Parts: sequence; structure tokens; C-alpha cells
Amino acid sequence: MIRQCFFRLRVWVALIVLMPAFVFAQNSDLSTDNKQSDITYCIDPNWAPYEAIRNGAHIGISAQYLQIIAELSDLNFKLVPTDTWQQSLEYVQQGKCKVIPMLNTSDYRRQFLDFSLPYFEAPNVLVAKVGTPMLQGYGGVGNRSVGVVQGYRQVEYISRYYPSLRLRLVESEQTGLVQLANGDFDVMVGSLLSVNMHINNLRLKDLIVVGYAEPFDSLAFGVNKSHSELIEKLNYAIERIPESQKVEIFKQWNNVQVRYSQDYIKLFLSAAIVLMGLFAIIARKRYQGHFKRIIKQKNEEISTLQSTLLEKNKTLAFLSSHDNVTGLYNRNHMIQRAEEEISRFHRFHTTASLIVIELTAINEDEFSFDSHAKEDALKIVASNCLNTVREVDVVSRFSDDQFIILCPQTPVGPAKTLADRLLEGMLGNLLLTSTFKIAVGMSQIHKDEEFSEWFERSVKALYQSKRLGFGKVSVAQ
Repeated sequence: MIRQCFFRLRVWVALIVLMPAFVFAQNSDLSTDNKQSDITYCIDPNWAPYEAIRNGAHIGISAQYLQIIAELSDLNFKLVPTDTWQQSLEYVQQGKCKVIPMLNTSDYRRQFLDFSLPYFEAPNVLVAKVGTPMLQGYGGVGNRSVGVVQGYRQVEYISRYYPSLRLRLVESEQTGLVQLANGDFDVMVGSLLSVNMHINNLRLKDLIVVGYAEPFDSLAFGVNKSHSELIEKLNYAIERIPESQKVEIFKQWNNVQVRYSQDYIKLFLSAAIVLMGLFAIIARKRYQGHFKRIIKQKNEEISTLQSTLLEKNKTLAFLSSHDNVTGLYNRNHMIQRAEEEISRFHRFHTTASLIVIELTAINEDEFSFDSHAKEDALKIVASNCLNTVREVDVVSRFSDDQFIILCPQTPVGPAKTLADRLLEGMLGNLLLTSTFKIAVGMSQIHKDEEFSEWFERSVKALYQSKRLGFGKVSVAQ
């Protein structure tokens, strides 16, 4: 017995000691589950100063923008290292990374990417050896061979619009410039900032900018279509980047250096190309702003038209279910409501009553020339009904001189009391009783009875009221 007690005591002590650790482990699991998943991304590892991977870290312009956007959007980005730009495109297409933070849009890329708003723009240029004449874009390249980084948008653009050009695909801009200096091809196309940086760093003194290359870079986020929900958050952050930070980033990475030489004509032409590029960017922004204002105006007009259409539809719906003289429900709406009540009676066995009121003109000739007098009388009956019935009751002008009141979930006794009050109110109006005789018939719904049968019994009671000399409420059996 003592051993059993000692064993139980050891078990309880162990439970007390291990319980906090168990609770802590559960809380740790919950916190791990609640932690926001990382947004994996790939970049061009050799596109400095725009972006690059150095010692496993992401550096460059896109790295600074990514940090700002992460703070504004509360997203946690995680780099997936790659060796080439082509590999980065393959990774994002395969879903190994969700986002590419800096690239141009193209028809091919839209097949597997959604794009954010552009946040950085820069011109592209043509580079060749000293002595090469100025080239007016791709149209001036002629039969020269052109080096382009594999996977860049320029490959797709040249293949579509300048198919006669001879392309040489290279791994990166840096590699391509070295090959250009070695004479492997004649012209290299690249981004202005990165081309100048590589020329300066590699001391490629025999290479110069000889022209511009359309189209200019308009760089944005590319998001794998499986994660397109990120676009809204990215756009939200991009729109809120302060202009001062954009300028500061550009100043930090703008390492373009001008090498003076005696060929002032080439220097002038290079400056003119850069100015043309800047003017083109400014013109493009103004052009976009103009169309944004037009689109905003058209959206406001569409919104106004939609509101008007909604009001018209509401008016049409009201007219389709109401009488245009009295404003009461019309025949079709009453039949619909009555059939709903019959269906409720069959399912839940709740009773209902139907009251039929009919006006008979004392002198028919009086209304043959004065339709307004009859309309006034009908409006008096409608007003009396609305002021007397309960909120749940349904009042309708069923035919020319006939009104119906549907009393849901109401036995014939309380409905008879309501009908007496209705008749009393109408008989108290001298204008009405001087021109019309009033008959009232009513009935309670019977088992397995359709609306037509229910209405027919109420009308029979109405005829009984007429035979009794009008001014009475008759109840059908």
C-alpha cells in the first residue's frame, strides 16, 4: 500500500513539473503557425547598380526600394539566390520564388506574372567601340551584330520588331561588355546606369555610348500569378514612397562619369541622347497623367449613370407591383402574396383571412363624364384601408372597383372585427356614401384550397352582402 501511494505521488510530481513545458510548447507552435510566411523573391544577380548579389546579400537600387516597400506594406521578403537572370525568370515561373522586384513588362512575362505599378524608369543605350558612328536606335544598327542579355525584354522586343538583326545572347551586361571589347560582336544594348558603371569599373576605355535603345525601362514588381493577391499591397506601398527618398536613392547609385576627350561632337550627341531620354520620360508621364484624368472623369460619369439606372430600376419595380391611381399593391402582387400565405398555411398550419370590398356606383351616369370623381372615391377607400389595417396586412386594388385585404395568420373572428372597422370608416365618409354603395365579403382559408377557390368563396359572401342591402359584412362558411 505504501509503495502504491509513493508511486502515485511521483506521477503527480512529474505531471506538475512537465505541464509548463507542455503549455510552452503549445504556445510556441501557435506562435509559429501565426507567424507570417516569407515572400520569397529572385533578382538579376549581375545587374548593378540596379540590383545584384554580393557575398550572398541583395544590394542595389531594388534592394533599397524593397526595404522601403517592406516597411510600408508590412511584408517580409526573403531572397532566393540565383546565378543568372535567366535562372531567376525560371524560378519565378516555376514558383520557387514568388516575386521579382525589378523588371519590365512584356507579353511573354504576362503569361506567368502579374505586374505592380512601375516605380523606377531609366533609358537603355547602345554601346560600341570608339569610332563607331552614332546609331539612331535599332533602325540604325544595320548589319551589325547585337549583344543582349538572355531573358531581357530587349530580346523579345527586337525579335518582334527588328527580326532582321543578328542577336548574340550573353549571360550578363558585364560579360557582354567584355565580349564587346574583345570584338565578339559589334553593338551591346544595356541600361544606362549599369553600362556606365561596368565601363568605369572594368576600365573599358575603348567603349562609348553611340545611341539610345527603345523602349526605355519602366521597372515594376513581377508577381507569380499564384500569388496575385500581393499586387494590391505592393501598389499601396509604391504609391506612398516619398519623392525625396526616390531622389536620394537615384543620387546614391548614379555613378555616371563623363570622360572628356577632344571629340566634342560625340560628347554633345551623347548629352543630347540623354536629354532626349529624359524628355521622353517626362512626356510619357504627362501623357499618362492626361489619360488618367480622362479615365477618372469617365469612371465618375459611369458611376453617375449606374446610380441613375439603379433609381430607374427601383421605380420600375415599384410600378410593376403597385396601382397607379391609389398607390396600393396591384392584382399580380396580391395573388403572389396570397399564394405565399397559402404555402405557409400548408406547411405550418397557420390560418389566414381574406376581405373583399367592392364599390357600386349609385348613379353610373355620374362617372361617365367625370373620371376624376371616381378616382377621388377610390383614393378615399385606399386611404381608409391603410389607416385601419395592421402593419402585417396586405391591401391591394384587385380590379376596377374591388379591393382585397389579406390578413396573414389571422382567424376569421379578428378579421371580421377589422372588416367592421373598415366598413364603419367608409360609411362615415359622406363624399363616398353619396356616390357609392359598399359591400364587404370575407372568408377564412380552408384546407387544400387554392387562391382561386378562396377568392371565389369570399366573393360569394360579397354577393350576400349586396343581397342584404349593402353596408354589411358577410362571412363565407
